Amino acid sequence: MNADTAELGADPSEEDKARAIDAGEAWVDDYLDRHGPKIEGLQRTLVEYALGQQLLALGPRYGRTAVSRVLEAIIHSVPQDDDGELIRRRIREGDVSLLNDGSADFDWQDLSAEIAHIFAFARYGYGRHLHPEKSGAEIEELLVHFRSVVAAPGVRAAAGSDADWLADTLAAAEARWAVDHGRAVMPDDLAALAGVKPKTIANLLAARDLPTDADGRIPAAEALRYLERRDGFVRSNWQYSGNQPEAPASTEATALGEQVFVPVDSDGNAFLPSMARRGRDGVLRYVVGAKSDPDYVEDYWEALDRLARMPKPRWRRPPASGKGGWSLVSAEDGWRRFARADLERMVSAMRTQ
Repeated sequence: MNADTAELGADPSEEDKARAIDAGEAWVDDYLDRHGPKIEGLQRTLVEYALGQQLLALGPRYGRTAVSRVLEAIIHSVPQDDDGELIRRRIREGDVSLLNDGSADFDWQDLSAEIAHIFAFARYGYGRHLHPEKSGAEIEELLVHFRSVVAAPGVRAAAGSDADWLADTLAAAEARWAVDHGRAVMPDDLAALAGVKPKTIANLLAARDLPTDADGRIPAAEALRYLERRDGFVRSNWQYSGNQPEAPASTEATALGEQVFVPVDSDGNAFLPSMARRGRDGVLRYVVGAKSDPDYVEDYWEALDRLARMPKPRWRRPPASGKGGWSLVSAEDGWRRFARADLERMVSAMRTQ
């Protein structure tokens, strides 16, 4: 990575938050204009598949009863005439063909709300609730749900090509969720979030324009740096989507908005929180200093401070390919600037591993 690489921003100001919220809410237009028919068609397919599975699993008697209850719940309205009586009879009989013949009024936009929401988060970082904790909890629940949906062979077969779109949407959501929490990102997930082919990310990894950790994942700060160079990328806003009044910023909170300089080795890999190595006692430590006299430091900020005081900063880093041993590297390319808040999120993520 060269010196003119785009820098990560500091913690967003109130103006930046408002801008992110405006950008995030653009998902509604995107949904209605371009993806609405796809999402609603996918939901129709999934409902039809699920009801068919109920009939198969429960048999005619119990299956029809189960399907009847679902149809009754999802049909928007039934006219009060002879046609309405026919529809009600077909509902009682568990007639799945009601989904497609136009006889009944289904609110597919309401039924597809969960698919629309995972799309809104994946592409725009949008959360539906005023309180960030509620948005986060709902997003996490959606991720768990759609992992199962995408992994189900029957669902994939029923959805056809739309299953690939849903899988890409989930991959983008996984990447965004990881970056938002300071966790390293799978290369293919980053490709989905960036809107590029996996081969594009693979080429950047091969050219060492993007670094990886010992598990072959891309550190969150580096992933975000890459994303912010992409046209159309929107930073997540679910963390502050409520615009609720906040307590006055403390000195410590203000400090999180500072820019921090981090040493970079000859391969362009910065000394990020993911450089910690777990010892036999289970404790994560950073190894800094010369090979003959290493220092083992548990706190990332202390390790960074020690590197800043060295005539030539040296530290141990995991293999770029995820295989092999750890190697001693030094700051050959100088120092790169990161937002302290992004590094703090990575430190927190490392502590929970």
